[in-house]
Amino acid sequence: MKRAFTSFIVCALLTPVVTGCFGEREERIIAFTNVNLVPMTDENILKNQTVLVKGKMIVTIGPSRDVNIPGNTIVVNGKGAYLMPGLADMHMHTRSDWVCDYPVSPFNLYIANGVTTVRCFGPLGGSGEYLLRWRDEIDEEKRIGPTIYSCGPILYGPVRNPRDAVREQKKQGFDFIKLYSFVSKHEFHEALATAREMGIYTAGHIPFSVGLDGVISEGMDEIAHIEELDFEFLDFDRNKKIGRMEWFRYIMERAVQQFGESFDLDVEAIEKQYGAAISVVIGKVQSAHIPVCTTLVVGRGIVQKLFEPEVFLDRQETTYLHPWYLDAFHQGKGKHQVMFKGKENFATFKYNLEVVLLRRLKQAGIPLLLSTDAGSGSMGIVPGFSIHDELQILIKNGFTPYEAIATGTINASKVIKDMIGVDDFGSIEEGKRADLLLVNENPLEDVSNIKDLRGVMVAGRWYEKATLQEMIKQASPS
Repeated sequence: MKRAFTSFIVCALLTPVVTGCFGEREERIIAFTNVNLVPMTDENILKNQTVLVKGKMIVTIGPSRDVNIPGNTIVVNGKGAYLMPGLADMHMHTRSDWVCDYPVSPFNLYIANGVTTVRCFGPLGGSGEYLLRWRDEIDEEKRIGPTIYSCGPILYGPVRNPRDAVREQKKQGFDFIKLYSFVSKHEFHEALATAREMGIYTAGHIPFSVGLDGVISEGMDEIAHIEELDFEFLDFDRNKKIGRMEWFRYIMERAVQQFGESFDLDVEAIEKQYGAAISVVIGKVQSAHIPVCTTLVVGRGIVQKLFEPEVFLDRQETTYLHPWYLDAFHQGKGKHQVMFKGKENFATFKYNLEVVLLRRLKQAGIPLLLSTDAGSGSMGIVPGFSIHDELQILIKNGFTPYEAIATGTINASKVIKDMIGVDDFGSIEEGKRADLLLVNENPLEDVSNIKDLRGVMVAGRWYEKATLQEMIKQASPS
């Protein structure tokens, strides 16, 4: 693929790429030599390997002594390092003001943290056409960023014409449909039926009026959060005809009434007291074999913001939050500060319940997808950095490093295959997209080693550590 780039701005954006910006260029060839390969096809490490990348694709893998390196190849000596697949954040959001109103591009934050693929669960701002444009610009190497998959505007509910909404998003070229908590049974049915007719993937919340049984019987392909299963333990009227904010207040009131005496229970006590009910819910998800996004960093973050605000503010990544969010937080007006005011213990109970659900979903063999819900700006979750927090939550709750990494690599690629029919990332194999992380220590011993990067390759574009650091460098206050 050959393109001419004539814009100075575009040239500056592509500085990290190991090709020139002007005129036609040949398809680049990069070789990673002498690496310890973590292919993620199984829990194994292949020593002293060479991986040859041409353009965006992995073309050759083999022992370093056997691989012939063509002339004019850029050679990255990986001696002593580990080469693993890039990570995917399978539930995040984008905002239309990312490119003009953020001190550091969230796309840069993702790449600098080894996230080479993102799936947007709702572009925030307009019709989402900006995201389709960014997706294409990244694919065409006119913009720096991870590979993007996305739904169109979220079907929040009420939806005037669900069938037309689904058809329009399919026509525009979005990858899946997202349904939210407030759609009615009729709207949910109409949207799912149309999506099946058109062959488009569906994912989302468990709508309050529909419930888990309805989601499974209608055939929704994926559940957007472990958190969505919380509401299956709550006794409430699913037939209420109320607005969005009324739903939230109603659900919160019912939770306090029903679970108030349990708010102080820890994870083990919740497992013991509610184990039978949890087994029923897990059994339903297992029978449908429906993938679930993790997003546990949301609940843990809420607890931290409510009970340890100084710890939340002292995190390294907090400096990347937008000033308007930090201003609101300091005034006690952050989204979750307001939502849980006077009910702070409910946030702890809710998170502990989700930890139990995470453990039980894993035990049941349900496909789990590494996800953070970052990007909206209102959650206090920093793009890129939060993926490492999510990995640590998985490790703390019984995942081996291989199992945790799999949620953001091979599990992610399988779901994308179900979504668009293509499985081209998530493992290091010939013919796969060259999304690669070169790390100094073995990630299968400790997932925190992933943060110690020598460099990141995104669809064949190589960014060395110094470049990554420069990409997320913040301007000094004047």
